[in-house]
Amino acid sequence: MAYPPNTASMPGSKIHVPIVTDDLGVDQKTCYQSPQHLQGQGSRQLNGVPRARLLTVDEALQYSPLSSIVPFSSSIIATPSANCSSPRPIFQTQLEENRARQPLELLDQDLLRHDGQSSLAQTALRDLRPYLSSASSTKLKFKSPLTLSSQTAEHATTDNAVNSTLSDGLSPFARMVFNGTDFSHRYPTPNSSETPSPSKNLTSPCASPNSTKSLPGFDQKSPKTPLLPTPIAENQHVFADNAQVPITGLEYSASTNSGQALTNQASNLAVIIPRFPAEVRPSEYITLTEDVSVISANGHRKHRKDGEYVDYPNSAQSRDQRAVADEASRLLQQLIKDVLESEDELQDGFSRDTPSGATSYFVSVDNDHAETRTLSQAIQIKLDSLLQKSIQQGRLGDVPVEYLSRLQSLCENAISSAELLDLNIEPSWNADDFLQWSHRLETVDLGLRGARTVLRIMVGGREEKDVYPEELLQKILRLTASTLQSCLIPVVEARSTETTSQLFQSAQPHRKEISQILYGVGRLMNLLCELLAKVDMAQSIVNAVEFFATNLLFVENPHNEKDSVLGVQKFEGLRRTAMDIISIIFSRYWEQRSSIFDEILTSLQKLPTTRQHARQFKLTAGVNVQLVSALIIRLVQTSAKKNILGSPIQQRKMHTTTNVSNEHEDDQSDGVGSAPDESSGDDSDDSPKGQFRKKLHKLSREVTPLSDSAGKSAQYVIRFFVSRAMTAPKTGDQPHRHLLDIFCEDLIAVLGQPEWPAAELLLRAMLIHMVEIAEKPKFNAPAKNMALELLGLMGSGISNLVAITRQAAKGLENDESEFSGYLRQLLDEYMDGALDNNELLGYRGPYRAVIDYLHSNSSDEAQTSSAQAYYLAQWAKAVASGNLEGNAENEDLAIHLRRSLSRSEWIPSDTLEATSSSQSHLAYTLTILNMDFCRQFDRVLKILLDSISSEQITVRTRSLKSVTQMLEKDPSLLDRKRNVKVLIMKCANDKSSMVRDSALMLIGKCTVLRPALEQYFCKSVLMATNDTAIGVRKRAMKLLKDIYLRNMQEDMRSAISDSLLQRAKDMDKGVADLARQIIEEIWLAPFWGFSEATEADVRKKLAVKKQVASIIRTVQRGEPASFILSSIIKGLLASESKNAAANFAVCEVVVASAFESMMDTESNPERPDQRAVLQMLTVFAKADPRLFTSDQLKYLQPYIANLSNSDDMHLFRSAVVIFRCVLPTISSIQHPLLRDVQLALLQSLSKLGTMELDEVAACLWTINGILNNPEKLVKLIVSVLRNLQTFKSTAFSDPSQKENLNRVKKYIRIAGYLGKHCDLEPHQKAFQESMASWKGNSVAGLIISCVYPFASNAQSLALRADAFNSIGLICQSQPYQFNQENISSAFEKVLTGDEPELQNIVLSGFRDFFAKQEKQSEVKYEEPTQDSKGLAVGKLGASMTASDGDGASALIAQRFLKSVLHIALASQEMSALTATEVIASINRQGLVHPKESGPTLVALETSTNPAIAEVAFQVHRNLHQQHESMFEREYMRAIGEAFRYQKDIVRDPLGYTTSPHGSKLRPMFDIINTSKGKFQKKFLSGFCAKIDFDPSKLNVEDTPPAPLQYAHFLIENLAFFEYGRMDELLHTIACMERIVSSTGSALAHSINTEIFQVNVDRILQSSQEGVTEGERLQDSDATVDPSRLRQLTTGSIILSSLWETRTFLRRLYGLQPSLQRRDVKAKALAKDLNRAPTKAQGITGECLVKEIAGKVDSLASQESMLSQCQNFVELLSVDNEVKVASEGEDGVEGLCTPSEEDEKMTPVPGGGGSRTLKRRGSASVNGTPQKQRKRGRPSLKRKKSVGEESD
Repeated sequence: MAYPPNTASMPGSKIHVPIVTDDLGVDQKTCYQSPQHLQGQGSRQLNGVPRARLLTVDEALQYSPLSSIVPFSSSIIATPSANCSSPRPIFQTQLEENRARQPLELLDQDLLRHDGQSSLAQTALRDLRPYLSSASSTKLKFKSPLTLSSQTAEHATTDNAVNSTLSDGLSPFARMVFNGTDFSHRYPTPNSSETPSPSKNLTSPCASPNSTKSLPGFDQKSPKTPLLPTPIAENQHVFADNAQVPITGLEYSASTNSGQALTNQASNLAVIIPRFPAEVRPSEYITLTEDVSVISANGHRKHRKDGEYVDYPNSAQSRDQRAVADEASRLLQQLIKDVLESEDELQDGFSRDTPSGATSYFVSVDNDHAETRTLSQAIQIKLDSLLQKSIQQGRLGDVPVEYLSRLQSLCENAISSAELLDLNIEPSWNADDFLQWSHRLETVDLGLRGARTVLRIMVGGREEKDVYPEELLQKILRLTASTLQSCLIPVVEARSTETTSQLFQSAQPHRKEISQILYGVGRLMNLLCELLAKVDMAQSIVNAVEFFATNLLFVENPHNEKDSVLGVQKFEGLRRTAMDIISIIFSRYWEQRSSIFDEILTSLQKLPTTRQHARQFKLTAGVNVQLVSALIIRLVQTSAKKNILGSPIQQRKMHTTTNVSNEHEDDQSDGVGSAPDESSGDDSDDSPKGQFRKKLHKLSREVTPLSDSAGKSAQYVIRFFVSRAMTAPKTGDQPHRHLLDIFCEDLIAVLGQPEWPAAELLLRAMLIHMVEIAEKPKFNAPAKNMALELLGLMGSGISNLVAITRQAAKGLENDESEFSGYLRQLLDEYMDGALDNNELLGYRGPYRAVIDYLHSNSSDEAQTSSAQAYYLAQWAKAVASGNLEGNAENEDLAIHLRRSLSRSEWIPSDTLEATSSSQSHLAYTLTILNMDFCRQFDRVLKILLDSISSEQITVRTRSLKSVTQMLEKDPSLLDRKRNVKVLIMKCANDKSSMVRDSALMLIGKCTVLRPALEQYFCKSVLMATNDTAIGVRKRAMKLLKDIYLRNMQEDMRSAISDSLLQRAKDMDKGVADLARQIIEEIWLAPFWGFSEATEADVRKKLAVKKQVASIIRTVQRGEPASFILSSIIKGLLASESKNAAANFAVCEVVVASAFESMMDTESNPERPDQRAVLQMLTVFAKADPRLFTSDQLKYLQPYIANLSNSDDMHLFRSAVVIFRCVLPTISSIQHPLLRDVQLALLQSLSKLGTMELDEVAACLWTINGILNNPEKLVKLIVSVLRNLQTFKSTAFSDPSQKENLNRVKKYIRIAGYLGKHCDLEPHQKAFQESMASWKGNSVAGLIISCVYPFASNAQSLALRADAFNSIGLICQSQPYQFNQENISSAFEKVLTGDEPELQNIVLSGFRDFFAKQEKQSEVKYEEPTQDSKGLAVGKLGASMTASDGDGASALIAQRFLKSVLHIALASQEMSALTATEVIASINRQGLVHPKESGPTLVALETSTNPAIAEVAFQVHRNLHQQHESMFEREYMRAIGEAFRYQKDIVRDPLGYTTSPHGSKLRPMFDIINTSKGKFQKKFLSGFCAKIDFDPSKLNVEDTPPAPLQYAHFLIENLAFFEYGRMDELLHTIACMERIVSSTGSALAHSINTEIFQVNVDRILQSSQEGVTEGERLQDSDATVDPSRLRQLTTGSIILSSLWETRTFLRRLYGLQPSLQRRDVKAKALAKDLNRAPTKAQGITGECLVKEIAGKVDSLASQESMLSQCQNFVELLSVDNEVKVASEGEDGVEGLCTPSEEDEKMTPVPGGGGSRTLKRRGSASVNGTPQKQRKRGRPSLKRKKSVGEESD
């Protein structure tokens, strides 16, 4: 130890000082001070060896790197002195010197007491090592003097004896420092390759080139080789370097004469490293970590950041650090001294006279009604700052402990005063109350500042117990908890819109003061956190801190700044500090771990369940998670840290001992004195492979407890979450189900973040639980749904992590570093499934990169520390269990990991290539993807796909949604798992609407991710638009819309359009409206804003042409599509439409484009057919004629003039329709064109069919209105009538009259349609002139009289049909003709006959007439009319004005309604539909009483013809709303009518429909549900009463019996009704039980007495003879009356089926017994009774209908009938739902009448469960029936309970 350390330099730096000749003759005594002199001794020699003086700055300048720059002053450069070379002494007074020596004396005394084994001295030595370590010190190389550069010199050396004398006279601690320190220096040799400094031309003030003088005190002797001490392992390189340095020319001399000097021939200098003592204690040495900072070329210190060294200016280079520390210590002591002196003065009764006297240091506070003094706020601020600086400089030890104790006592007064304050806040406080309360905050602030001062002293590292008073610490904790609970938390939880709004508003003006308290509490908690980390605390202290820190975690912080008084992030910072506190307690106090977990987990229900409110913990990656989630992950990570107990000093000692023992153990494992290890494998295996296995075994023993601890913590947390979530539904009050979802999402969010590696472990534990729940059948459907949902979430998280990893790898493509290429290669191998785990475990692999990143990342030291410890354990576990090769690098890795595990942090060993943050993150995700959680991805997917085929509906639905989540993250699954598409298609046709809906949702995702699959799935989606479920239809339409807009295939677009058009007429209004909206969005919305002004835009014109082509293809799909499209477009263009103007503009463009396409003469294969274009134009013409122009009509004239074949007929008809619709709206059309059209139409009449005649007649009358030339029409009609009269008596049955027959048919048609559309009554005179024989007064009567003869029964059916059709057409335009007796009689004969074709024609005439009347009445009601005097009579007058149409309507309704009702119920053909429409029109106009058609409408609602059912339903609903009271009495009759209709017409007497199961009477029940509850209950009571019967009057002649069919029809409807309220359901069940109890008792008695002949004598005789029950039954077979047996069996089947239905309803709706018991407690359930019942998932009616069908089959044979009767008797005698108390009970309870009054059945949860048995006595086979009682009710026995199976 040649020189003392430089105590004024930076820690870790080195200063090398050359020894040169003193040419100036400076006295050594004035320039050199030995260490002894510094300690008060004046000797200038060390063991007789003189020491050379140190150079001044000016002398050493020419040898420094700064010699090329001449400074202005030597004071600019800090003095490179190893001693205190300044004239100013270190200590100003002897007192300061003695005070400074106190710590050294304490260390010496401690070493003497413990025989050199003092832990306190070891700590001090460890703190000094950074100042004395050569490895981490700054190396300053001084060049050799120029005078010695050319000469050869030898360094003096010493042997072991000299080294031993160096430590003589040292104190015990100084000797310990000397022996435990190895500080080496390196000097350049004369032969060094270094270039001389430019200062060689300057004159050296201290060395001359020709100088031959010797340094005084040295003798010149011959060179000799020094004896180097034996090097230790840590300093081998130093000894090796010194051994190679030739030492010549310099020798030490034992002489002490002043004339001795060092010769000038010395050319080399050497630093002698002392020999260590022979006895080495390994416990005194530790392995120092690699310094994270290096010195840059410009002298600045570099710090490592993100894998790279960042250069920071070394500002400390220009200031003496010791001076800074001294100044900080002096100021602190001076302030404390002044404070204490002031306190003494105040106690003595006088104060200083200065302005800042004693009173300025203190303020008075009220402490328990006594005034005490405490430090003022300014002094506390200054004191806190000085304390902090002194602690940072390590100089708090300079302050005497009694000073610190007195200072804490002063602060205690403020703490006590603040503690006694009442800080409670009342929500009802106003502004004045808050103002008074805010005055107390000043005292609280003083108390908090005093508490911080106390804690600041405690964390300063003092060992004296006096500075850790437990009572004072308890006060601080009470103050903190009180301030949080009473002051801060109520303000934080106040909201602007809730019940605390008044508190929120009152606290706003005091936001600044409260924020100051929040800031103070935060700083105080930070100090508490630091104190817990450094000092062992009492259990009570730890528990108190843990309590208020845990409570802080569950305070609901506002999710936005608007609802926060103090600021969201301010309070969130306080909660982060609380999380740090809990983590430290968890880490240091292992016995607290279970209680911490329990406290956190049991408080989870306090957390908000909305994701927006829950996630307020912001991560560095921009991700927000729950604070509790982050804490749990951190605690699990902390569980993997080694349990290190005791104070930090003891912890460091334990680290040291562990490191030394590890090194010693590693040496032993290498064969150096190793002892055999029984547990490490084969002791005799000394091969490298065997030795490597031993190292891995030791590593495994080290890491297994750590890994198991983390695993147990994770399992504990997940087990708690899952157990609570399984019992808490999402819709319940318990939040655990939501919290589990949020927790899982948080874990997935941080899965790719290196700071949270335990997220993978928690997800792995959760995955294990979810897989178990999903795969084992013992778990119910809700639990499986939860598992599948979380599995889907985790699977999508894995897919997302893979996508993120691939994206990160793409970001490194431009990085050409070797490590980036290595990571990309590993990722490629992973994607190919060929990645070996061992490739990740290497010392230079991804694990090492992540560990280095965590070790260097200091953004959150506490978090990264736990992450580093856990990840290190994961790496070590993987290495210990892996198959690494036994090479030297892997052996070193195993050893290094074990050493690092012992310290719970990575020990850097060598410098590798620095990795960037992006590289580290990519490396981390690679390791996570190769861990167990991500490896289970295929299993997760398999479970989800298998669950799609589950028997439970909700499970299938949930699995589909989970697969959807995974596909969103990884669409490649559709390519890799081909069975996914097949399963989706299967689910699209599932029985359950929920599954079908989920399948459609998944199809939508698939088509978005893979548009090529649209063709594959389109057919299924088109079929789904006709689904029975409304939700499925809507989702299918939305999906079709998306496909339509993405897909350009015309065939697919046309099919989609047609499907949407069909839905526009859906029975459900919501579906129909959605269909119209979608059509608007796909056909019109894309072209909004397009007009003729944009003709230059070719792309838009082409788009319009494509749209026209698409519409044309849709219209070509059939006449219904055209009709629906026309009505849709009419609605979109109506004034009520929001986009009417925009839609009208688009339609104009479409019509114009269609005309352009029709007129296009170019031969284009894509050009649409003209017939199709005209057909499309007719749709738009019917919708809104204003879309056409007169110029466009000119293009249509040729199609009317040229009529030669059938193709021309289609064009002709379309052109006529357009003319008919458009002409009335165009006033500027040219008359010559109209005349040509009129002439062409008249000439074509003989060629036209029925449809064309209708349009042409209407068009001719329209043209006549413009041209006003009726004479042509009159001549035409007269000609037709004359011809008809000519053939009036012709017998057309003669085959020779066939041509005349056809001619007559044409005449009849022309006459009929012209009579319908042309009002010729004003032209009677013209007819009279042309037909002299006609004397009538009505042209319509004339035409009918000419046609009527051909309607007689003597004519053929075809001719009669044309005649009746023409008569009906004429009557529509002239309603008074219906009143003609001959016409009415002819219609009546047709309606009462059996000719459906004629009936349909007559009914069609009625329908069209009624439709015309309804339209006229609407117009008449909307538009006011005028009376004969020209005065407006208004709406009332208009409605009261009678007309011919009104009279005709009344006549038809009164005379023909019965016939029309009969036709409607006679079939489901077209005539029935027409009859239903007539009935609907009659009821809409109110022409008859509702009861006359009510039952028929109810029956027609059950028709399988959707059109008939829809018309009947609409009318029935309107009648019920208008005439509910009158309609109610007809419902019972309607039920019977519906049954007969189903049985005779539909040929299906069952009461339910399939796919899915539903009630046939559901439309009626849905309408009834719109009434009040009383009406519904009355209906249900009557409905159930229809099931009851008299057993003696049952008619059982038919097979099956009619009463049985009717009863089953009613029972099945009851089973599948959609009950709107719970009380309706309970009322129905009660009625069913009442029927079974009343009728069933009598029926069971009859069966016992008549069938089984049970009486007392027979029972006694059978028991005496030993006859069994079965034998007695066989004996009774011969005496059974077959008809009576069939009758009784039928009754038993009805009642058994009714009981099965009752049980099914209870299971379906999961009824509890309390809901069916009519007692006092049930009154409290009124709220539940009014709610809608909820169906249990997975229960369908399939089992019920099978059970009922099986009972009906029992009528097939006598044996089966007897068995059915036996089962029914047992049903009423044994309750299968209540178990007997003991099996051996012989007593039988008395006879009980089944009743709903008392329910003893155990409820079946969720629609399933087991049943138990209890004996009943209602009707015993073995005994005489007893008197009935009111208690009890029957039970149903069967092999399998209804609803037990799940679908």
